[in-house]
Amino acid sequence: MMTQRKTESGSESGPIKGIFSSIRRFHKETGGAIAIVTALSLPVVVGFVGLGVEVGLWFHAKRGLQSAADAAALSGAYERLAGNNNAVATQAAGQATTANGYDGTLGDAIVVNIPPLAGDFTGNADAVEVIMSRDLSLLFSSVFTEGDVTINAYAVATLTAGTDGFCILALDESASGAITVGGNPDVELNCGIATNSNAVDSVNVFGSATVEAKNVQAVGGVALGGSGSLTTTDGIKQNAGRIVDPYASTPEPIPGACDHNSQVKIKNGDNTTLQPGTYCGSIKITGGNATFAPGVYILDGGDLVVNGGVTYGEDVFFYLTDDAEVDINGNAAVELAADPDGDSVGDDYTGMLFYQDPDSTGTSSKFNGGGDMTLTGVVYFPSQPLEFTGGNDTGGCTVLVGSTVEFKGNSGMQIECEDRGIDLPVAPGNVALAG
Repeated sequence: MMTQRKTESGSESGPIKGIFSSIRRFHKETGGAIAIVTALSLPVVVGFVGLGVEVGLWFHAKRGLQSAADAAALSGAYERLAGNNNAVATQAAGQATTANGYDGTLGDAIVVNIPPLAGDFTGNADAVEVIMSRDLSLLFSSVFTEGDVTINAYAVATLTAGTDGFCILALDESASGAITVGGNPDVELNCGIATNSNAVDSVNVFGSATVEAKNVQAVGGVALGGSGSLTTTDGIKQNAGRIVDPYASTPEPIPGACDHNSQVKIKNGDNTTLQPGTYCGSIKITGGNATFAPGVYILDGGDLVVNGGVTYGEDVFFYLTDDAEVDINGNAAVELAADPDGDSVGDDYTGMLFYQDPDSTGTSSKFNGGGDMTLTGVVYFPSQPLEFTGGNDTGGCTVLVGSTVEFKGNSGMQIECEDRGIDLPVAPGNVALAG
């Protein structure tokens, strides 16, 4: 009988040897299939590795784009802090993106909105919004998709208000003596004086004038002449930034049909109550008693002239257009107060006593005389000089904003604005990115 046995070399004979031979042949024959699978999967593996690298590049590009957007928003806000208009601020924002390696051409890829059009700061005139985008060509990730990838950046910078309040502000940006105190006046304020003029004597105190104020701020310089004195409790700041006109966005009333076409005269012996409306002729008060009922008074081409008598009005607002002016002289006693809550004049004019059309070409409005004069509220003449002359004795909370402001003669002003509910113009504090 024949038997199978294993050879000394370890090989099998018979059926077992055939099985191992078949396994070896199968192994050799599948080698090509593995190579094919490897060849097909290799681009995918490389693509995933490349995608990881490319995503890192996208994050790097995103960080650079965000830095450029932040710089642009801050640059625009700093221009607003300096008192420059939106066009200058927008241009500065575009230049900042160029400095950071991007095409500063404003368009679809770089958008600057002042004020912002979306988000928490929508409509905020003290905020600058910058939106940037950039298209990146695909590298490794083009294995999976076609076209470009777009990255975006968004930034908002805001102005923070300062704490210094001013009750006298001259808006002219180049006038010599934009705020002038000459002669022999005694001006005492518990608030500040500020001017946007860059002249070396933008604040000019001369003669025997005495000025006491909480603080003084000027874009230009402060000049003293003669025996004039200027003392402050919080200091004098020269070469400072411009103060943004705090009332520039106040809407102008639209004059209606004339309620009074001819001059309204009030003289000695008269006791007259005037009603709100549009006055196309002047209002001239030379004596007697004149009372302005609460409401809005539009002087369309006619002046408000007060030469005597007693003039009184509470919760009133005067809008002057078509070169109308104010001329208060003589020994008149005048007491006029703005509406502190807007119930009688509307919310837009809360706290505002006089508002002159910014397009006015008039010479100046004068608040003169030796009588008592109490003006409570904002006196706003953005394009016309304000002149305070004579022996005025003003009290209450009076905020004077004009192209220039002048005091002369033997004038004394006592201005108390604490607890009056009137927001004073304030110097801008700083610029910060919105969190």
